[in-house]
Amino acid sequence: MKYLLRVLLLIALLFPLRANAVTFNVLVLPADILNVCNNYYCYDEASNVFAEDVIENFNSSNGITAPTLDAVRAKISSNPNLKTLTANTLRKYNRAANLDMQAIKNISDVFGAKSVLLISSAATTKKSNLRRSIWEVLDLSSQFNIVYPYDLETNAVLIDTVNSLVMWSGNYRKKLGNNNNEFKAKSPSEAAMKLEQLEMYSKAIVGRSIAQNVTLRFFPKSTDPVVSPKSTQNAAPSTFFRMNAPTYDIFKSKEIKGQNESDFGEIIYGL
Repeated sequence: MKYLLRVLLLIALLFPLRANAVTFNVLVLPADILNVCNNYYCYDEASNVFAEDVIENFNSSNGITAPTLDAVRAKISSNPNLKTLTANTLRKYNRAANLDMQAIKNISDVFGAKSVLLISSAATTKKSNLRRSIWEVLDLSSQFNIVYPYDLETNAVLIDTVNSLVMWSGNYRKKLGNNNNEFKAKSPSEAAMKLEQLEMYSKAIVGRSIAQNVTLRFFPKSTDPVVSPKSTQNAAPSTFFRMNAPTYDIFKSKEIKGQNESDFGEIIYGL
């Protein structure tokens, strides 16, 4: 009898904790989600690669869930009106960082989400406003023997669709190429190596950092800002993706100066 009472007491103590547990549903929308095999190499675009890792991080946690890109893409493609709305909304964001709050809310409502995370990524230059796919730049550089400094710029913004507010925004920048600004792939194996490096960069830096920053918006005390030690830097290859940021957070006006890549750890920005 005493044993039974103890079990009942334990259940009574644990039940409120489970009842009070909060889970947030976040819809992750990379700007290129509708671009399937849209480049010469038939590789996934950078924003999709980063989004996949963010979603994986969310779904491995206890507080945030997110539908997979395949599920999101399938639902969007099955509804012509939703597909057109999504394509136009993401095009505005990708080209000019224009946030159509009403359209974003309409999209999120379809998925039963109150928060949307937009992710865009493109190869840019300091002398031009033109934003190209990383694979387009790789193809051009390889075909025409172009040597020019390119950066891989990635932007993420978390939106509260209930109140039409930006909860968080982050910017990440990587230099593409080696010390001679060469970013080329003369063979399929070299192109595959670029994809592998992009995926590793996502897992070590961008995807992980975005996921932790978003987690901080919902659970401010769940994790602390972290600069990973040097010993972890071997996880991300540096031959073609070199950290040379300054990286900004527009809400705190903080700037974190880029360092030599061998000294630069992953930075998680908690505001």
